[in-house]
Amino acid sequence: MELKRELEKSATRFQRAMGISVDQYAILHHILENPGKLTSATVADSRGISRAAVSRGISQLIRRGYVLQSYQTSDRRVRPLSLTTTGEDLERACHDLLVKSAKVMSEATIMDDGSQLTVGELTQMLATATAKLTPESPEA
Repeated sequence: MELKRELEKSATRFQRAMGISVDQYAILHHILENPGKLTSATVADSRGISRAAVSRGISQLIRRGYVLQSYQTSDRRVRPLSLTTTGEDLERACHDLLVKSAKVMSEATIMDDGSQLTVGELTQMLATATAKLTPESPEA
C-alpha cells in the first residue's frame, strides 16, 4: 500500500509540474517516436489501453495544441497523429524530468546490501524522488 501511495503521489506531482498526466506523456512519447504513422487506434492497441481512454487523452492533447491530427487523402477515416512544436517541447521537458527522477532515485540510500530491491526499497527510492522533485521546481 505504501508503494502504491508513493506512485500516486509521484504521478500527481508529475501532472502538476508538467500539466499533463503520465498517460498523456506516454501518448506524446509514442507519437514522437512514430510521427505521422499512428492513429488513436494504433496507439491504444500498442499501449494496451482502451481506445476510448486513448481517444480522450488525444482529444485533450489536440485541444491544448500539443498534437495534430491530419487526414490521409486516400481514406479520410484514417487520421495520423503528429506533434506540434509545442508538443515536442513538452515531450522533451517531460522526458528530462523523468531522467532526473531516475537519477535521484538511483542516489537514494538503501539500507540493504543492494543485491535485490524489495518493495520497501522501491518505496524509499520513489519517496526520495517525490520529495526532491516538486511541482514548483521540476529542475531540482
